[in-house]
Amino acid sequence: MLTHEFNGLANETDPTRGAYVTIANRKPTALRLTSALIALVALTAGCSLSSTASDSTTTLPSITTSATSSDGSATSDASSTTSAIQTAAERYGSTETTTPPILTNSDTITTAGLGPVRIGQTLTEAQEAAGVIFNAASTGSEACQYYTPAAGATGAAFMVVNGEVVRVDVSSGPITSKSGYGIGATKDAIKAAFGSKIEESAAGDSVTFVPVTDGDKTMRVIWELDAGGVVTSFRTGRVPHVTPKVGCSSN
Repeated sequence: MLTHEFNGLANETDPTRGAYVTIANRKPTALRLTSALIALVALTAGCSLSSTASDSTTTLPSITTSATSSDGSATSDASSTTSAIQTAAERYGSTETTTPPILTNSDTITTAGLGPVRIGQTLTEAQEAAGVIFNAASTGSEACQYYTPAAGATGAAFMVVNGEVVRVDVSSGPITSKSGYGIGATKDAIKAAFGSKIEESAAGDSVTFVPVTDGDKTMRVIWELDAGGVVTSFRTGRVPHVTPKVGCSSN
């Protein structure tokens, strides 16, 4: 009874007491509202971030496609890359440079030899002068062997005796003598060109140019002829090696 009266007296004498109780009783409701508001803000922000991330993801491909189609930079880059592609030989440094031979089909036969290859040169000197390797024929010996250039002089062969070039044979191709008489030329044309310097064989199957100068007296140029007097092959060299129709035949 005393307590009830005391409480009642307190409420009557202190008006703020009731207000405090009322506010205190409202605090849970305000907290719930605040929490709900925070959750709503967070949810809205989350949706916004998700949308932004999604837009970013879908935008990137469209930007790339647009740039490629509008300015053609992708095509240009591809062309640049293609032009920079190296061959395997270039990449690994195996590219070989082939030097054209010095001896060519444009060189001519004289009593001295064929072009840069001269009678009296060693095999090594002849190859260096020709700028090309000479391949040995399948027949022959160290005493007498024929060699043909790997390139540069069609139909030419060099007769080498004891390591020295003594004769050059031309059996085909465009090579001619210095005066222009090669395969296909006629006996009459050759005789008309050289006059008394030409000796004809008794059988009429060859004609020979015999020099009159002292330095060339042992040298000859010989054209072999068919029955119609047309050149089928010719050669130059030193006597006696140049004389037989077939070289190395007596070795």
